[in-house]
Amino acid sequence: MIQEWFLKGGFMMWPILLCSVVGIAVIADRIFAHSRSFVAYDRFLTRVKALYRDEPLGTVPDWLRRLRAPEARIAAVYLHYAPVDAELRNEALRREGDRILADWNRHLKIIFSIAQVAPLMGLLGTVFGLVVAFYNIETLGGRVRPDDLAGGIWEALLTTVAGLIVAIPAVLAYQYFQSTGERKARRMKEVISILDEMTLAGIVTGERGRGDSPPPVREVSGAPKPEKPRG
Repeated sequence: MIQEWFLKGGFMMWPILLCSVVGIAVIADRIFAHSRSFVAYDRFLTRVKALYRDEPLGTVPDWLRRLRAPEARIAAVYLHYAPVDAELRNEALRREGDRILADWNRHLKIIFSIAQVAPLMGLLGTVFGLVVAFYNIETLGGRVRPDDLAGGIWEALLTTVAGLIVAIPAVLAYQYFQSTGERKARRMKEVISILDEMTLAGIVTGERGRGDSPPPVREVSGAPKPEKPRG
């Protein structure tokens, strides 16, 4: 029955079918890529904090390099540039963050385009089918039967149904991938903020900083110097 309806829908069913095939392929690709980039976020933060606190500056372990999650990639860049100047580190983080989000949102424009174009294709097919149906009715003159009119209309509406069937999942998939991309961006900012706080706290307390040594204490002019013990 589906094959019969497809053929009755007319020539616009073919581009709608092409949109469905492309949309399914892109959605499957994004689901596979996102599943490979999963990471238990709270546990990941705990490990990164311990690593930053206990290991020398600039250390990026192999387990962190192997993770594909955006949070792990941005943390690896931060740890790699931790010993250098903050301005250079922030520039590297911005560059890597743009690259990560571009990879994460890859092909989403295709899904968005399918969600917009598929209903229009269906509407075009319906309008064209109605034109043909009413033309056939006109050629029949006054010998029009109700089944002739109903049959031409429902066949014309098939393309609209097909276009909506393709567009609705595409819209839902696009919204889902957009929301996950926004969540990943927030998490990357949170990772950077946490590491910045740990860096600042380490420099102030002398536990972290260049050379892992506290900043020198400056003498105040006019302050009495401590006396040396007499032995």
